[in-house]
Amino acid sequence: MTKTVTIAGSVVLATAIGVGLFLRPRSTAVERLAEPASIPAIARQALRAKMARHEVQMRTLVSRVVMLDDDGIARAAGEIFDEPALARPIAGDELNGLLPARFFVLQDELKERSRRLVAASTSRNHTAMADEFAALAKSCVSCHEIYLHGDTPAAEARR
Repeated sequence: MTKTVTIAGSVVLATAIGVGLFLRPRSTAVERLAEPASIPAIARQALRAKMARHEVQMRTLVSRVVMLDDDGIARAAGEIFDEPALARPIAGDELNGLLPARFFVLQDELKERSRRLVAASTSRNHTAMADEFAALAKSCVSCHEIYLHGDTPAAEARR
């Protein structure tokens, strides 16, 4: 009798968990930054694939940092460091010339911060790792702000 009750209870519990998982709310919204009028559609389109990769890289990095996965941090930050950079505009370069000049400064900062994060994680220095991750995330936020609001005095005041 006890064995039958245990099996029946397990089946009911498993069914309840399965139904709960099936009926849980799912996010249908795609998280994406707004599309600023200051950057033409062609430049936004060119950035879209690069930023999609960057989003995946950053999600992975955040997870590895929180879990103190030193090797995973080194790999994730290394991927960010190895990501091809957009070249600074030169005369006649229409596409990259559409981006604010500060974008390229922040792109360099992101590379440097990711390099430092790799170094901190390989030396297992979690305090330095946290500081470098924070600085890397700050460069991302600054870049998003410039993307949305341009490199204006108002944007500079918000920094």
